[in-house]
Amino acid sequence: MTEGSVRRARRLHPPPVGAVPAGVTALPVADGGQDAVFLAFAAHELRVPAQRAALFAEAARALRPGGHLVLVEHCRGAATVAAYGPGAWHFYPRREWLGLARGARLTLAGETTMTPLVRALVFRR
Repeated sequence: MTEGSVRRARRLHPPPVGAVPAGVTALPVADGGQDAVFLAFAAHELRVPAQRAALFAEAARALRPGGHLVLVEHCRGAATVAAYGPGAWHFYPRREWLGLARGARLTLAGETTMTPLVRALVFRR
């Protein structure tokens, strides 16, 4: 993650003692061992498309059959453009997340609008 906001956040709030570092291609869990993987307001910080695809593939690897990936993000659209102006391009449109899930062989199981700016998308392995 290369965004300045991520570096500042890590300086202000370092990981707790005992936290296990993870990378987009190496979540520290067994294959098919997780009922759910949660990506909340973080996946958009991966600015390189291949890294986002790797994260979705790695989440799919970690999920048991029938497990769920829960993604909570600002999805770029009219509401985010109205609220953030040019800053809305920091976020990705819904179709980006759907394409990443499809590439990781995850299917859309449900979604909801949490606020006019925030969506939760649930994908099933």
